[in-house]
Amino acid sequence: MTDTAEPAPDLVAYLAAHAAPAACADALIRDGQGRVLIVDPVYKPGWDLPGGMIEDEVPVDGLTRELWEELGLTAEIGRLLVHDTVPAGRWGRTILALVYAAHPKTPVDAAALVLQRSEIREARFATEQEAMRLLAAPVAARLAEASRAERGAHTAVLRDGRRVLRDGLDYYRQLPAPMAAATVLLRDTEGRILVLDPRYKDHAELPGGMVEAHETPRQAAAREIGEELGLRVPVGRLLVSDCNPATLSRHGRALTCHVYDAEPLDPAQARALRFPDGEIRAARWLSPKDAQEALPAVLADRVAAGLRALELGTVVEIDRSTGPGADVAAESGAGA
Repeated sequence: MTDTAEPAPDLVAYLAAHAAPAACADALIRDGQGRVLIVDPVYKPGWDLPGGMIEDEVPVDGLTRELWEELGLTAEIGRLLVHDTVPAGRWGRTILALVYAAHPKTPVDAAALVLQRSEIREARFATEQEAMRLLAAPVAARLAEASRAERGAHTAVLRDGRRVLRDGLDYYRQLPAPMAAATVLLRDTEGRILVLDPRYKDHAELPGGMVEAHETPRQAAAREIGEELGLRVPVGRLLVSDCNPATLSRHGRALTCHVYDAEPLDPAQARALRFPDGEIRAARWLSPKDAQEALPAVLADRVAAGLRALELGTVVEIDRSTGPGADVAAESGAGA
C-alpha cells in the first residue's frame, strides 16, 4: 500500500482497537557549557529529562509539543539517541521511552523558561554527573546511554534501561569513530594551487568534503572533486593525515582529514572547471604562498604539509592533540 492509497476500512478499525504500548519522548538539551537541562515534575518524585507522553501523533511532534507546553521552549528535534522498552511489569503497561537530541533555536536561560506550574516545579541545567545523581535510576541510565550515543554514531537500544546485546555485525557498525574528510591538493602545471569559494561557508576552502559511510577516503575525494568541479581525474597518493581531537572540533567529534595528491592540471583542464552541484561560487588558482594566506590556519597547515610531503616523498601526519600545527613525518614511501 502506498502513502497515497486509501487504507482498507477493516484495517483501520483493527488498528484503532489494537492494544498498543504507551510511549514517551524526552529531550537531551545542553547549554554552551555542556550541561544538561533537567526538570522537577510536580506529579512524581525526583528529577526528569524534559518531555512527556506521546499522544496519537508522530513522536517528534509530541516532543515538540511537550517542550512548548511545559517550558515554553522551541527546539529543533534532532536524531534519536535512545530507544528503551520498559516491560509492562513496571508500570502495568509496556512503554516505549525515546530520547532525542534537541537543539533550541536560541541559547536557553533556565530561569527565563515559562514553566507549566501544574506539571513542572523547576527547570535547571546540571552537569552530567549531577544530573545522573538527581534523576531516577531508569532515566539516569537513558541519559548515560544518550550521552554515549551523542558522542558516537548509533542509537542505543535498551530494555528497561539496560543495553540489549547485539550481534557482531551491529556492534562493529555502531562503534563510535572519528568523522573523516577527504581533500585533494589540486595544482596546475604552473605550480599554483586551487582554492574554492563555497556558497555554504564564510571562508575559502580546498576541494573535497566528508567521507560517507559506504566509501573509502580516496573514493570520497574522487566523488567530491567530480561533484564540486566536474573533474574526473585519478586521485593520487596520500600526502597528509590531519587528526583533530573532539575538543578541537566544532561538531564535538574527532575528525581525520586525508589530503591526496593529483596530477597537475594542464591549462585546458584548469580552464574547463565547472561547478555542477552548485556548492561552489568561484575558484581561484593561487601561488602556494597566496593560497595559504587566503585559507584559514587549519587549511593552510594542510597545504604546507602537503607541499612538504611532495618534496620529501613522505606522508606527513598532523596530530593536533599535541598542540596547534604540530606534525611528524610518517615513515611512508611515495607509493603510499
